[in-house]
Amino acid sequence: DAGREPADSTPRVEVQPSSGAIAAELGLDPGSAVVIRHQQRFIDGTPWSLQTSCYPMHIVEQGAVQLIQAVGIDRGTVSYLRETLGIKQAGYRDVISVRAPNEVEASFFRLPGDGRVAVIETRRTAFDSSGTPFRLTISVYPADRNQFAINVGKVPSSIADPGT
Repeated sequence: DAGREPADSTPRVEVQPSSGAIAAELGLDPGSAVVIRHQQRFIDGTPWSLQTSCYPMHIVEQGAVQLIQAVGIDRGTVSYLRETLGIKQAGYRDVISVRAPNEVEASFFRLPGDGRVAVIETRRTAFDSSGTPFRLTISVYPADRNQFAINVGKVPSSIADPGT
């Protein structure tokens, strides 16, 4: 709406054994196979965020094969999984933290290497209607160009989306 141009990189996809933290958030045994999809995101050509989403491999084995293809899923993975496997996102949990960037993040976002510009990390675990986690998305944003507004419940549109 603001006339800005968003863009995403082609996903980099890998299958890895899950680490302790990823396994715990997805309710898997440590070392269970997970599909990991990495993307770089831009606004007007400026690096804006890094996104990594992790899915249990059993979801691919049940038929969600696009998750292991290095292509964007234009309708989004939540819609794709609902349409393909009937997995409906019933809720999610976000954990938000602020920390110094690592070397990869500082380079991508063109931040000073001394950590004086922080990054914001969100970890969103998505759950189906039975309470089973099926996706963990970790997004990293540089704090010098991002602002978050969280609206819950009935918020007037003029406040919730002041650009309208």
